[in-house]
Amino acid sequence: MGSPEAGWVFRAGKITTDAMLLTNRNLTPNTTFLSNAGTGMFVAGYPDSALGAAGALYTADQRAYVAGLIADANGDRFNFGKIYKADFYKAAEVGFKIYPRTEKASYSKFLVWHTDGTFDGSGANANTGKDGWGFGTVLSQELTADGNTVVVGRYGKAFDKAAIFDQQAALALLRYQPFGQFSFDDDVLGAQVNWIDSSTTGARDEYSVETFYRFPVFPDLDTTIAYQAVINPANTTAFDTAHVFSIRAVTSF
Repeated sequence: MGSPEAGWVFRAGKITTDAMLLTNRNLTPNTTFLSNAGTGMFVAGYPDSALGAAGALYTADQRAYVAGLIADANGDRFNFGKIYKADFYKAAEVGFKIYPRTEKASYSKFLVWHTDGTFDGSGANANTGKDGWGFGTVLSQELTADGNTVVVGRYGKAFDKAAIFDQQAALALLRYQPFGQFSFDDDVLGAQVNWIDSSTTGARDEYSVETFYRFPVFPDLDTTIAYQAVINPANTTAFDTAHVFSIRAVTSF
């Protein structure tokens, strides 16, 4: 795995907590799954983008790290929030590679968080504006020696109705270069099942299945074809099942 020096990483300013905590390179809305349930852990009560600071300390072999974060719970992506109200979102995260088989192995992570809520009780992003806490975990493991088959499991629980979800769980399987020698370098095929226990009073448990295939049309243009089935949508009883078909194109320059 190489032996880089251990060291600190520190960031301060306007930060986006859901892009920093419980992330996984195999679950991103730009390159793999498309849905919020398929890529985000919104059971973690994230505030909106806010003024704050985050730091992490990595071991010399980059096998593990510990991290901490504090941000304005009243954050607003369109302005600088209200940090003078002294309502904060705090989190501590540990990450480690359980059994890495290649250099590209992802970290498994465990997070504990607390939010003071917002000064006026209004919610934003994944927080409801209430004081509360919770925990979450992401377990990631390469199943093959080439690192091209990966399984990712996720679970989180929030207390005191401080997050938009009381509980969230998911299990994903991805295969990079799924057709062997007939695959392109950027090909990936994935499937995931999700469960959400919404914190909304009277909401029912929501289940969803999502699958996608990403492939390059041109060297700098990736296309993703995706399908989602949402069963028992949490916040409506008007219908029991919804089907979503999507096409996404992503380029870089």
